[in-house]
Amino acid sequence: MSVLRPLDKLPCLNTATILLVGTEDALLQQLADSMLREDCASELKVHLARSLPLPSNVNRPRIDLIVFVVNLHSKYSLQNVQESLCHVDASFFLGKVCFLASGAENALGRDEALPHVWLLRSGAGEPLQHSPEHSREAGPHLPKPPALL
Repeated sequence: MSVLRPLDKLPCLNTATILLVGTEDALLQQLADSMLREDCASELKVHLARSLPLPSNVNRPRIDLIVFVVNLHSKYSLQNVQESLCHVDASFFLGKVCFLASGAENALGRDEALPHVWLLRSGAGEPLQHSPEHSREAGPHLPKPPALL
């Protein structure tokens, strides 16, 4: 197990690799599928992980962006992200990390969980995005989920 560093490997030409980290397998897979469906000029690779650190005995590509997905319905999800952040090198926090909060529009404990996510984000100096899980049910007052790429 090792700390993820952004310059461990050389970049591949016209290729971007995104690592999605979160406890909700179905949500991560849905997000990965929607990213891969988008038409882009470069090759996009998406890897999923429940938590960090990643096993060090696996040959993995260079990670260009880490997206920590926090489900506001689950305290375990927030705790998992907090523990995973310890395994990311500080130089990754120069525009290569993003936090995505899911379930913000209808979470029961949103008023309690969102400030903790905000503190994570501000401590790392990285962007926080929120995405309605059911955009049709969310209503016209909520914005559409932001595009990550």
